[in-house]
Amino acid sequence: MALHDHPYISDAFVMNKAEVIKAVEGYLLREGYETETCNEIDGVDLTATNEYHTLLIAAQGNMSEITGYQNQNEFCLKFVNLLKSHEKNPAKTLVLAHPDTPSYREKANTIRHALDDLGMVRFWIKEDGTIEWE
Repeated sequence: MALHDHPYISDAFVMNKAEVIKAVEGYLLREGYETETCNEIDGVDLTATNEYHTLLIAAQGNMSEITGYQNQNEFCLKFVNLLKSHEKNPAKTLVLAHPDTPSYREKANTIRHALDDLGMVRFWIKEDGTIEWE
């Protein structure tokens, strides 16, 4: 959805959290993963497993009535909660899933080396629903 005059969002398109989860789940099902909505693990919205991997996925959309500062705090909180879940599940792969927008790319790029060192995967959901792994 294009959004040009929203007072809190300057991105070219928006996705709410449910749309992000739906896109990720559809992609992973096509890739042979079994998925499950997750409420038991703090900070994890979706789990996905195949015979080789288990993914713990934290999703965040960019459609909400919060300011940019609050959105940055929400991004940091998602990251920290996902790290906490890793403490309890160290053999799992952690995944951050976001709309592929300049604002989220910028946030992730500020901690890119740490994410890479931790082996944390980024799913970038494009406006057409396709997903790019990083």
